[in-house]
Amino acid sequence: MENKPKYLKKFKILGYLCIVIAVVGLVLSIIGLTEFQSAFFMVGGIMFCVGIFAGIVLLSVAYKPEVAKLKTKMDKYIQEENKEDLTDIASTSADIKSEAITKTVKAIKKGIKNTKFCKHCGEEIDADSKFCSKCGKEQ
Repeated sequence: MENKPKYLKKFKILGYLCIVIAVVGLVLSIIGLTEFQSAFFMVGGIMFCVGIFAGIVLLSVAYKPEVAKLKTKMDKYIQEENKEDLTDIASTSADIKSEAITKTVKAIKKGIKNTKFCKHCGEEIDADSKFCSKCGKEQ
């Protein structure tokens, strides 16, 4: 059996109590609205708003550990169900990355060589060449 902090149980009790107060406030608001009694409507509206807000806050704090455990279980289940797909995606992604790295390195090396293209034939030549190595024409 797990040892849960005592404050979580108190938060749950207070949270549910706040929700009950909100329901009572809603009933008072409806009574005040139907019988044109503004005091009931105002008090009920305030009780409803405060009760709902406080109840949601308290219950969300109280159930946070259980929600976290449930999320972890769901994540593990999804990973187990999709293990083959995830493995395939990871290997494909690695292949894509290595190919991209190779292309990038080649582009960088090519960029480091200071080149230009021949005005006449389009051949790639050194940037400081005065004549094309393919067609022989002056640049």
